[in-house]
Amino acid sequence: MLSLSPRLQAVLGFSRSLHTPSCGVLADIGTDHAYLPIAALQHGVASRAIACDIHPGPLNIAAENIRDAGLTEKIETRLGDGLTPLSPGESDCIVIAGMGGMRIRGIILEGIKQAQAAKRLILQPQHDTMLLRKSLHETGFEIEGEQIVRETVSSRELFYVVLAARYTGEITTWNEREYFIGKHLIEEAGETFSAYLACERKKIEAYISSIKDEAALMDAKKRLDWLSD
Repeated sequence: MLSLSPRLQAVLGFSRSLHTPSCGVLADIGTDHAYLPIAALQHGVASRAIACDIHPGPLNIAAENIRDAGLTEKIETRLGDGLTPLSPGESDCIVIAGMGGMRIRGIILEGIKQAQAAKRLILQPQHDTMLLRKSLHETGFEIEGEQIVRETVSSRELFYVVLAARYTGEITTWNEREYFIGKHLIEEAGETFSAYLACERKKIEAYISSIKDEAALMDAKKRLDWLSD
């Protein structure tokens, strides 16, 4: 049984916790070594999976890992950019993890029909999460839930945001603080959330000390206030 990092464990958990215990066909965009699709099949989260990547090298490694796991008949590898390897409605659950928020936004907009047809999107942006949240709402997606993941790598503590969304066609609006921090995260709070806020405050405080532009300074101070509320 494949062991996943806390970040990918959270992604996997979101894939099966919304509405149904199984997501049917899972599509992993930017699959790299196909760890997530393999784990999804091994844990019964999905019945089939499609592992997509824009680079042939990682996709070849993914195919080897899938073969070693004995899952070649259930996990298909596809070469292509973003959601282009998928047909609309082909995947129930689309995962886009480990990329910048603006890159994820671009993938969704470029493959909007595929994204709209999926029952859920599981997204894990590395940064620009606020802009991703806004874009999802502006294009008719509902953010159903979010989770903060705490992970230690080489003695360094890291925090990741994992969110689930689905297309409803309705335009939702949050306030700026909710977009910046995450409305669902604010509502749920908890120890990990508090540690995440403290980490973000330190980043902004370090950034403020180096800012010379007045507008950028005001924006950074506003965000710092949001984290301190």
